[in-house]
Amino acid sequence: MSLKMKIFLFLIMNGFYFFSYFHRVGIPGTIFNEIQMDFHLTANQVAGLGAIVFYIYGFLQFFIGPCLDYFGTNRIFVTGGFLLCVGSFLFSFAHSVFFLFFSRVLVGFGASVAYLGIVKKTDELFGRDFFSLMLGIALFLGYSGGLFATLPFERMVNFFGWRQTMLVLSVILFLIMIFTLFSFIKNHQFSYKKNTMSFIDIKQILLNRKMYPVIFSAAINFTVYFIFQSIIGKKLLQDTCGVTSKIAASFTLFMMVSTMLFVLFWGTVTHIAKTRKSLIVFLCLISMISCVMMLANFGIWKHPVVFLLCFFIFAIVGGSGPLTTTLIKEFNPSGVGTSVGFINGICYIFVAISGNICGFIMDRFSSKAVITKEAVVYPVDAYVVIVGLCTFISFLAFLSSLRITEPETKVKTEIPEPF
Repeated sequence: MSLKMKIFLFLIMNGFYFFSYFHRVGIPGTIFNEIQMDFHLTANQVAGLGAIVFYIYGFLQFFIGPCLDYFGTNRIFVTGGFLLCVGSFLFSFAHSVFFLFFSRVLVGFGASVAYLGIVKKTDELFGRDFFSLMLGIALFLGYSGGLFATLPFERMVNFFGWRQTMLVLSVILFLIMIFTLFSFIKNHQFSYKKNTMSFIDIKQILLNRKMYPVIFSAAINFTVYFIFQSIIGKKLLQDTCGVTSKIAASFTLFMMVSTMLFVLFWGTVTHIAKTRKSLIVFLCLISMISCVMMLANFGIWKHPVVFLLCFFIFAIVGGSGPLTTTLIKEFNPSGVGTSVGFINGICYIFVAISGNICGFIMDRFSSKAVITKEAVVYPVDAYVVIVGLCTFISFLAFLSSLRITEPETKVKTEIPEPF
């Protein structure tokens, strides 16, 4: 296959990855109020639209790798892409709560293959020499889907409505997957060597206790970051500061841009750093400090700029995936794919649980909420409880980071996608 065709396949496949990440960040975060008002849902039910995707995505990460080997990367990738198409279409046409959640189930199954599929296909197309370079580009393209899910998505929803916007995006994704399918057929990409599905690597990883503090710290840090990036960040700003939807979405846009830049920063630092533990301890500490600053802002300053600073600090932590995943790889040099999928799965399961908890807490304060034509405005107390809980678990992550031990030998490896 020519280099030109390899690059074409690489770029068009990343279209699927773009929309996979878009669905994780944009729904329900950016259209929380619209969904809640149209379907008369509780906060917990709206948060559940994100949680259900994260549960499915997280659990499937443990098994996607072996499935890609057994059934072929391209077959699984295309199947996942079309499942995401169907889920996206159903979401835009859903007029009942059942179909609303069913569409998100399909999105969860479809999106779950994008990450590992891109990793494996990048390795197949470009080999070891260009793997880290091309995967870095893939990471940037994928995260740009999360970037689009903030202010650009909010502006489209404001002008055209969320159903019309989702329908247009679904059509674009469908066209991308059609091009991907025919490109695979034209270039004979559906042939593969069948392997057996083995869970030996998973067993070995589960018995490696040295990585437990890393996984626990990383999962909590990523969860706290994602709570404000995707689940309640935009709504928190609107409800507690009274800012417009556009301004709130611009804050999460800034947060996503910062995360993308810090992904590259931490990838470089991880490569040259002599110690990993001190960096993770630092990240846990500043995440906890940011939570404390948010609590203080609720009671003292009540200023959006303070929240913006906190979002920036969370972005520093949220972009640190290359650091923690590289450390996990060093603890498990013989099970790289499985170990990366393992930490990825744990992180998203934590995120899913946090989404349910946030919705549950907000519902407990529903009697104090103010209902307008555009939204249900929850009291500041609800967000104080949520941020207080984030502060507590950030403290637990900090304690866990102190128990991290450095690997006996540093293994020079390519840096995988940070979640």
